[in-house]
Amino acid sequence: MNKIFVVLLIGLLLVSCVSAMSIDFYYSENCPHCKQVYPFVLAVSKYYPINFIDVNQGSYNIQGVPLIRILTSDKRNIELTGSQEIPKLLSCELNEQSTLDCPTTSILNCETNSFFIR
Repeated sequence: MNKIFVVLLIGLLLVSCVSAMSIDFYYSENCPHCKQVYPFVLAVSKYYPINFIDVNQGSYNIQGVPLIRILTSDKRNIELTGSQEIPKLLSCELNEQSTLDCPTTSILNCETNSFFIR
């Protein structure tokens, strides 16, 4: 019972710390580049709230996929595109958006794209 409570509490802290940041992942199911980066973004979504948006399901103002748009807590827009740039730079962007007042925020290691809890 106590373990479940601790897991739920940590989950609530994670969501509250990153709730001011919005992350959208635009993809297409038939795009080979999207298929390449999708598993990485899916893994990151276990630690950060990411909206998965299939561009085939609507009309969006984007130039191409895969695309990640981050709206930061200070209202800056960050865009990462392509199967090379997203895995390489998403880790660093999320690290930069993490704050010291959220000590339990999940962080990605920029060099290895691995996860750890700070």
